[in-house]
Amino acid sequence: MTDTAPHTTIANGLASLADEILNGLAHQFPVCMASDEFHFFPQYRAEAFQWSRWDNFSPPAMDRMNGQLTQWERRLGLYAGDVPITAQSVDASILLRVVRTLREQFALVRVHETQPTFYLTIVGIGLAEAIEAGPGALGARLRLLPAFLDQAGQNLKQMPGLFRDLGIAMLAEQQQWLRSLNVSPAVVDPIDGAFRRLAQRLRQVPIDGNPSVTVEAFEQIAVDHIGCRLTPDAIALELNAELEETRSILRQSAETLSPGRKWQTVINAMPQPPNPPGGLRAIYTDVISELARHCSAHDIVSAQMLQECPVTVEPIPDYMRPVRSNAAYSMPPGHPPRGGTFYILESGERAPVTADYRLLAAHETFPGHHLLDTCRWRHQRPIRRHIEFPIFYEGWASFAEELLFETGFFNGPADRMLMAKRRFWRAMRGQVDFDFHMGRRTRDQAAAFLIAEGMAPRRATAMVRRYCLKPGYQLAYTMGRRRFRHLYDTFTPDETKPVAFTGKVLAQGEIGFLLLEHLLRQGG
Repeated sequence: MTDTAPHTTIANGLASLADEILNGLAHQFPVCMASDEFHFFPQYRAEAFQWSRWDNFSPPAMDRMNGQLTQWERRLGLYAGDVPITAQSVDASILLRVVRTLREQFALVRVHETQPTFYLTIVGIGLAEAIEAGPGALGARLRLLPAFLDQAGQNLKQMPGLFRDLGIAMLAEQQQWLRSLNVSPAVVDPIDGAFRRLAQRLRQVPIDGNPSVTVEAFEQIAVDHIGCRLTPDAIALELNAELEETRSILRQSAETLSPGRKWQTVINAMPQPPNPPGGLRAIYTDVISELARHCSAHDIVSAQMLQECPVTVEPIPDYMRPVRSNAAYSMPPGHPPRGGTFYILESGERAPVTADYRLLAAHETFPGHHLLDTCRWRHQRPIRRHIEFPIFYEGWASFAEELLFETGFFNGPADRMLMAKRRFWRAMRGQVDFDFHMGRRTRDQAAAFLIAEGMAPRRATAMVRRYCLKPGYQLAYTMGRRRFRHLYDTFTPDETKPVAFTGKVLAQGEIGFLLLEHLLRQGG
């Protein structure tokens, strides 16, 4: 037996356990696991995948799963404590974090008992996925959809009135979308009946006026699940520091560009690009191509990767609008990756174009989400392909915008002011999320806080309503961006920025900041 035999045995054991975990989760939650929409789930498609299956959140199934998650935690712990840190112990540590977080999410947030939009999102994602796969897949999903909707109604125990209202609104839009698919009445009629029963159930479920999670639960979500790894007081200080820093940049930029005017006025007066034929979709397609060429020229992305993993631009489906923001990115799971989609809210020829549209495209595509996801799904270590963390995912995309100032894609006071504005509003959203769930502001007060800084009242109200569905998620942008900025400034020699830093970070997968910092200290 060679010296490497024990290590090979351990590696094989971890790989087998990872397959067991991922297949077990994907068997019970096939839609949640096949999409990046559900951010605490890893991404994986079961080996014995069946289109007729929907996710099973029934009480008996959840009891079994919670017991299984506890057992998996114990078994993963045997692999996660290697000293010194090895590639294998990193794999075990991040998978352990995913399993523990998922178990605690089921217990603390309980989306399967309180959020009808959670089930309706599963319906939308599951049907959209089946449509792409073909008529057989769609037919199988549609036939079992009434049973899924009925089970969802039985699972919902008690909820805030806001969740009920969002669910009813989304349900109506989803019914309308389903009818547009031109499916036969024999298939649609049972589904319509199930939708009506679910709507009736939503009007009967007891309403709770309290926030969706307790303050104690939110602290755990922010610190551990989102991954801030700071006390609540330290998180508050970080948010405040970002707000103060960006306010200062905005005021100075406004004075440079238009002396004597408020920064909000200067931002609003910035010229918007004219809409070409094809509207907003054409504008974003063009700027994504420009970003791709720039990143390729600066060795941030290879020409082969650009060819093998393109970006398409599509409007957000109507049935997802109640829970989606004005832009989003998605890449379906798969190795090797085949491409991703940048979703925009409006795509018509008269849709408005914001002044910061190029920064938004950089965030969602190159060198932001699309590049990060492409590298993750191409990773040589299989476990790392399936795992992402909100603070790493959103933090990287937010920081990636800033990298393009270092390579010269963005320059000048107007671009820097727009960058500061984006940082400012992300910090504001994080502050609202934090304050509301910590009990420091009501929902109305949180909306007023956004409005006072210049956000339109209707948009502010809609944003706060959405943030309630994902406690802590808005922290990921600012907290993650600040962690990446710290690592960039601390560990990357000036003469090799930003190519070396990008290469080192993306080569690891989304391993979390503590492990990433350790590797950067080691020169990895």
